[in-house]
Order: sequence, then C-alpha cells, then structure tokens
Amino acid sequence: MRKLSLLVIPVAALAACGGDDGGDVTPIDGPSGTDTAPVTCTVSTDSYGDKGALQGAATFASSQMNPAIYRIAMQGLLEGAEPTDVLFVDFFTGYEPFGTQMAPTAVVPGTYPLTGAQLDFETCGVCVTIGTNATQTGYDDDYMVTGGTVTVTAVGDAVGETLTFSVSNLQFQHVNINADTGATTAVGDGCTTSISNATFTGMVMAPQMIAVGATTIPGRPTKTRF
Repeated sequence: MRKLSLLVIPVAALAACGGDDGGDVTPIDGPSGTDTAPVTCTVSTDSYGDKGALQGAATFASSQMNPAIYRIAMQGLLEGAEPTDVLFVDFFTGYEPFGTQMAPTAVVPGTYPLTGAQLDFETCGVCVTIGTNATQTGYDDDYMVTGGTVTVTAVGDAVGETLTFSVSNLQFQHVNINADTGATTAVGDGCTTSISNATFTGMVMAPQMIAVGATTIPGRPTKTRF
C-alpha cells in the first residue's frame, strides 16, 4: 500500500555500504517448457531464519475523534545495510481481534495466530508485512503474512511505555495492497519468504519524536484513519 506514512530506520544502519539485498531470489516452481523469463523477486531471501532481537523503532498514534482507536506500529530491519528489507508489525484497535470500528477494544498481552482476518490488510488488527529494498526514499514491494503467530508480552499503548513481542513461523507472499481500502491480493508470482523467529522490545514514541537521528521513508501501509 502506498499511503504516505512514516517508516523510520536508523540512519547509521542505512548508511552502511555493501547491502546484500540484490533482489535475486527466483521462484523455482513455475511451469516448465515455456519461453517465459523467470520472475526475479525483490525480497532478498526466501528465508530469514531466526533474526533474534530486531533493531528498529515503535510509535503510537490515536484518533483525535476517539482515543480508543489507536495504532501501535513497529518497524524492524531485516538486513544491516541499504537497501534493506523491513518487517512491519502494526496493532490497530477497531479491527479483529481488537473489537470493531464502532466498539474498539484495547491491545492486550497474548498470543495472536495470524489467520483469517489477519491475512488481509483491510481487515487485520494484527498486521504483519515486509517492505522490500527500503531506502531513504521508499521501498519496492509489499509482502503480506500468510501464517505464523505474534506473542505480545508488554503493550506499549502510550508514548513512553515499552512494547515487547515476539514472532514465530512467519510466512509471507508478494501482494498488492490497495492504497484506498487496504484490500490485499496475491500477485501470484511465486515470490515468498519466511521468518522463523524474531523479537522486539523498545520504548514507544510519538511519530514526530523520531525525526532526529533517523530517516523517514514513505510508503508504509496504514489504515485510512491514520
């Protein structure tokens, strides 16, 4: 989705040279016996394995009309140099499993299976995506989760609080995310990737607080309320 939201990546990480995100992952399950050129996926690997503790940032923003409607957003680097693939994890109240838009409920600690509504950005309350080849000016493609779990142990639902969570067995596929509705459709090019495990802990900041010492990248998916 190409809504203009802020993706924040530490400048030092993006300034490093020698990024290995060459975009050279090629699906191997395409039809044989044709002259069609193989698809080159923009994601840098078909498996990130265990990423351990992610370097990144978390932010909190709430609706001015209804403070119960809020978004907790995390972005974590999957590589150490620019361009880098980036993991986005967003918690939106007012979407399953956090109530409805008319009756939002708070984000609470727990284990959240990524099934059903969580597999489409239009309907997810726990939204997990990857942006590929991120630089200071944007990124290439969206990859939406197709399975896995997110386990939240500390909810940073206010600026200054701590957000702590882990992810496990994440599977992703290349998708298009509608910029107006969030509706998510698979591209169907065979481009996939996975993350077996990763963790994040950090203080939640207001979006405007993270301009110093960081670079903002447009393009991160978001809901129209934010």
